[in-house]
Amino acid sequence: MKRRLPLLRRRRLRRAVLRALRGSFRYIGRVSPSLSARLAEHLFRTPPRYPRLKREEHFLALARRSGTPFPGGPLPTWTWGKGPAVLLVHGWGGQAGRLTPFVGPLTRAGFSVVAFDAPAHGGAPGRHSALPEFVDAVRAVEREHGPFEAAIGHSLGAAACALAVRGGLDIRSVVLLAPPADPEKYSGRFAKFFGIPAGTRDAMKKRLVGRYRTEWAHLRVSGGPGSSRARLLVFHDPRDWKVPIKDGLEIVASWPRAELVQTPGLGHHRIVRDPAVIANAVAFLSGKTATRRVARSPRRKGRPLRPALVS
Repeated sequence: MKRRLPLLRRRRLRRAVLRALRGSFRYIGRVSPSLSARLAEHLFRTPPRYPRLKREEHFLALARRSGTPFPGGPLPTWTWGKGPAVLLVHGWGGQAGRLTPFVGPLTRAGFSVVAFDAPAHGGAPGRHSALPEFVDAVRAVEREHGPFEAAIGHSLGAAACALAVRGGLDIRSVVLLAPPADPEKYSGRFAKFFGIPAGTRDAMKKRLVGRYRTEWAHLRVSGGPGSSRARLLVFHDPRDWKVPIKDGLEIVASWPRAELVQTPGLGHHRIVRDPAVIANAVAFLSGKTATRRVARSPRRKGRPLRPALVS
């Protein structure tokens, strides 16, 4: 109870700050367009931080902990089991503990498992992050703890896995949970959510291109796997209101060896701990055929799309 109260206060404070920011950009932009663009970029690159759940702490305590060298400071990294290694990559605002429900089934299937806190997430240093940092982190962990047999990623972490594979990460299989196909579209949703005018949005995007020295088109997951022959399995809820299923369909259509499994009722977050999803993913990585549709869970009322990057 003592732990829950501060968490609730932090969430209420964050919501209050977000409410205050929504709609303020049009006024800031009139006074200083450059300041408005810098503030938008800062907000776009600032992930929320949430404490680890007790079940997540339990699984992490059972692992071998290390630090992966990375610019800005080492990334906390955990390893379980022995055998061909599977990399777990959490999403925006998450941390290594979020995908630990996969650890037991994977290790029992003969795999070892590696998970890490992405830059500015969990216990990792830094205050800012974005998709390019996620991709760089995947490469850094692969250099230190690879080679990997497979990778499992959720949301932005799924996009990072796919882009790392396109960039030369040599793995046989990839599992993506609710993956976004095009981060540029989410910059538009981000701008719409905060009431950011088009001029400020475009200036923010230009600042991000200059910072990361890459074009938005190069970050499209729906651009395919490049020369990789990795097999791909995507799990996606048809009514995911943060990342719509059409993103998953676009990605599958662009990969030569890909399949999509629908997960009705699991939404954007419960998908990472659903037993049927986990069992199908482990079966896929073990060379077995995945179920085409995960058993239906109680369906929640649909909600309007909201950018996953500010969830």
